[in-house]
This record gives sequence, C-alpha cells and structure tokens, in this order.
Amino acid sequence: MLGVFKDIFDGSKKEPSAGDRELKLKVSTCVILLEAATADSNFSAQEQEKIIQILKSKFQMDDRSVKELIDKSTAERENSTDLWYFTNLINENLDNEEKYNLMELVWEVIYSDGTLDKFENYIAHKLLSMLNLEHSRYIELKMKVKNDAETA
Repeated sequence: MLGVFKDIFDGSKKEPSAGDRELKLKVSTCVILLEAATADSNFSAQEQEKIIQILKSKFQMDDRSVKELIDKSTAERENSTDLWYFTNLINENLDNEEKYNLMELVWEVIYSDGTLDKFENYIAHKLLSMLNLEHSRYIELKMKVKNDAETA
C-alpha cells in the first residue's frame, strides 16, 4: 500500500483517478489532525487514540490501514514546508459542510487530552483561515466540542 501512496504523491501519474483523489484527501485529513495534535509539542496518548478512532470511523479503515495512513501522512508532513498543499486539496474537493465537519474533528483531537494550549489554538485559527471558514461557526464548533469534552 505504501507504494500506492508514493505513486500518488510523487506526481508520476498525470490524471489522478477518483481513488487517487480519495487517498490524497485521506492523507490531507490525517496531516491536519496530526498537526493539531502536535501543535503543543506534546502528542498525548489521548490525542493519538482520538486520531485513530476518527480515521477508522470516517474512512472505515482497519488497524493496519490506519497505521499505514498515519505513517504516510507523517512522512508527507515532514517533507512539506506548510499546510497549504493539504488545505488547498481539501478546499478543492470538499464543500463547506464537509470542511466544518473536519474542523469539528480538529477540535475533538485538540480537546481529547482535556487542554487547549496556545499553540493548538493558533493552529486551529490558522486552519480557520486556510479552509475559508466562517468565524462564528468555527467558535460554535469549538464551544460544542469543549462542552462535550468537559461533560464526558
């Protein structure tokens, strides 16, 4: 499967298939979740487990596929200078409602360890801008997830 990731991201294919596009969206989603989880330089066990749970649920993946996706996304993230490539791909392929759903997942990852660090808040705010989201809805999602985390 890692060979498939390599072929898709190294640009060797001229016309991406629907499957290639879907895989790129999965990697982009995972990169964004990893970025949110590690923004405070502390990738907690709760954040890691939350990302695994989200990927399994959102993409109907098994443990092995999730591990491969996280490994590939980590490599892509390390080889990237910023999040623009990933957010641009999301902007081109998802509608606003799907982007708000992604933002809600970002907040779930951030609040999974019970804290909101200034660096996590910064990355979430950066995503707000990069995903072209409306601030009021962004705050609504933040407060919803925060309240859910506090009552859990």
